[in-house]
Order: sequence, then structure tokens, then C-alpha cells
Amino acid sequence: MTAKIELTTEQKHHIASAIDQLESHSNLSTAEEIALNVLKAILRERLPTQTQLLANYPNPFNPETWVAFRMIELGHLRAGNYMVFGKAIYWDGKIETGGLVSSGTYFYQIDAGDYRATRKIVVLK
Repeated sequence: MTAKIELTTEQKHHIASAIDQLESHSNLSTAEEIALNVLKAILRERLPTQTQLLANYPNPFNPETWVAFRMIELGHLRAGNYMVFGKAIYWDGKIETGGLVSSGTYFYQIDAGDYRATRKIVVLK
């Protein structure tokens, strides 16, 4: 029987720091090796070390596109990678009222702390 562990962003950062500290030693004791393996098992996916805004895919697009991004913390989302279709931002090429946008170049932007990036999306019809 296995249990799923839900960690906060702060807890993930502490565990990642402990992993980095243990990995920096060249001669680990048996106890340290066991601790390192346990920590790696708990934190299977390492948190990104920097915020990045990636290009949307496909680009140009018609009628829909996805924007993958890596983040440290943004709004209500947990820190992590958002680079697969199920987690990436989805846009169906429509405005808020439901109408389709015209062909052209559009821009999307991320603001996260001191990080700001802008990319362009091309809609081709």
C-alpha cells in the first residue's frame, strides 16, 4: 500500500536543498546514502530554478494552441513544470465573448516577481 504525499512549495524547496547538500559530498556514509535516496523518492520531480515563458505550440496555429511554461510560483498554481498539454495554458483562438480572433500576430506575457517575458502567437486562417 502506498500513500500520496502532498508537499507545499516551501517543503519542496527544503527537500531539494537537502538533496543538493547531500549530493555535493563525495563520500557519503551509508546513512547519508539512505537519506538521499529517501529524499529523492519523496521529491521525484525537481522544482524549476527559474521562471521561463516558453513558445506556444503550434505556432502559427488554427484554431487552437497551448502555451507551456515553467514557474516558481504564480497565483494559485503550485511551483512546478507546466509543459505538457494537460497542464499548459490552452487558447482556442477566441475572445472573451466567444468570437474567433482574426488572423494576425498576438502577444502573451508573464509577470512573476522580477521576471517578465513576452512572446508572440501567430494566427493563420
